[in-house]
Amino acid sequence: MARTSPGLFDVVIALAGGTAGIIGQTRKSVFNNIIPGVAIATALMPPLCTCGYSIANGQWKMLGGAAYLFIINAYFIFLASAIVLALLKIPQVNEMTKEQWRLLRFRMVRNTLLVLIPAVGLLIYKLVTGA
Repeated sequence: MARTSPGLFDVVIALAGGTAGIIGQTRKSVFNNIIPGVAIATALMPPLCTCGYSIANGQWKMLGGAAYLFIINAYFIFLASAIVLALLKIPQVNEMTKEQWRLLRFRMVRNTLLVLIPAVGLLIYKLVTGA
């Protein structure tokens, strides 16, 4: 049931998993795929399994919560990875102009807000109703 009502704590977990995963990928170690695998196993698989269970049992409210948690986890893992790669100044495959970077940053902020607003709303709802 914890995988059906996401909140801000799940955002923090996804950010931590994404940060750990990308730092693991930037190391020169032979075992650099272990940490991202753990991030995927702990952040992405549980909500996807809950989605499958929900569909199989016709639990549409449960499906909505689990799907939203998957979106939160996937997006914030991506966001943490993008931030760490920018901070570490990892070379890009394609160079971008200043205008392309500005547009990309705008989209990242917009998408972050779009994913985060429902989580904040759910937190406020839980605080008000005591659920």
